[in-house]
Amino acid sequence: MYKKILVAIDDSETSRSALKEALHIAKASNAKLYITHVADETMLNIHGHAMSGAVNLDGAVANLIKAGQQLLDNAMQAAAGINAEPLMLEASSRRISETIAEKAKELGVELIIIGRHGQRGLATLILGSVAEQLARIAEASVLLVRKH
Repeated sequence: MYKKILVAIDDSETSRSALKEALHIAKASNAKLYITHVADETMLNIHGHAMSGAVNLDGAVANLIKAGQQLLDNAMQAAAGINAEPLMLEASSRRISETIAEKAKELGVELIIIGRHGQRGLATLILGSVAEQLARIAEASVLLVRKH
């Protein structure tokens, strides 16, 4: 059985399904659950030029973190009775998948759970999905959860 599990969440239906699965597995195996959100600051940087002028960069980052914290707070309420810890990570110069994989390695996580949107097309072909990238680079096992 797993002793340490990390679930990565965002504000999507597949993420909510991944959280439900993580809660079930953590409860069944009496594991420590790290509920993780990554504030993706890379979206605020376009071709090496940080957005400025019309957008207050510090304020935009603060809003990303505030929204992520609300997601974590809601997830922690759902995790009542489970040994869970919220983690807010920031991806300022790395991919989200790299940020998650690095934290999972640091924590000694044995299972990473993440939602998989199942989208196809040019964007996924060029960029790849966070879930697919994570499955390729993580040292821990990765469970991809679809919406259910």
